[in-house]
Amino acid sequence: MYNPTKLRLSADEMELVDNAEWILTKHGIIKKVYEMFGEINEMMKNEVATRDYLFPQNLRYRGGKISKGENYQMLPYVILDYPSFFVKNNIFAIRTMFWWGNFFSITLHLSGYHKTKFINTPSVLSFLKENSFFICIGEDEWEHHFKEENYRLAAAISDEEYDKIMELDFFKAAKKLPLTQWDHAYDFIMKSFGEILELLQINFQGDKKDLLPGSPIVGSGP
Repeated sequence: MYNPTKLRLSADEMELVDNAEWILTKHGIIKKVYEMFGEINEMMKNEVATRDYLFPQNLRYRGGKISKGENYQMLPYVILDYPSFFVKNNIFAIRTMFWWGNFFSITLHLSGYHKTKFINTPSVLSFLKENSFFICIGEDEWEHHFKEENYRLAAAISDEEYDKIMELDFFKAAKKLPLTQWDHAYDFIMKSFGEILELLQINFQGDKKDLLPGSPIVGSGP
């Protein structure tokens, strides 16, 4: 009988392949994350409604989008994008993420017009430091991990380093919560969301009534 060694299962693999319960448990957890993100999306909408002056009309009335996948660095994930508007080279998104085996995170993702509008004063870096945000230093805007080559704590970034980060085509600031603190996820996400709205307000110009340029695109990555 032909059974090359590389196709044989280890003892741990054999235990898993013969046990349906663990994969059913995994599906149950993903379902709970979906439900959690649905509830959080409604809470976020309420927050946006109190500060709708921050957002152009064609952004503020967009609903949130919850999506999932199985293979961000070979692990399952669930994403809530709200509010968001994905246009090539011109992105505005607040992205909440559950990443299996890693963390909950919330990220402000800006590029093009939105990066110029909202992230253009020195006080932004001070705010990010005071509120314990991480700043993306990587060159791929669709990477979400917090390894040292992708994110650094804002408090560890000098003014000179920040100036170099601002030369990138995009800007991302994020916070994360270990999955072991699941019971604190609601409070963490909503507190961080409120801080992001405060950050956006730093550079808000109330006398400008502008519209979002461009058309929405798909394929915004995990």
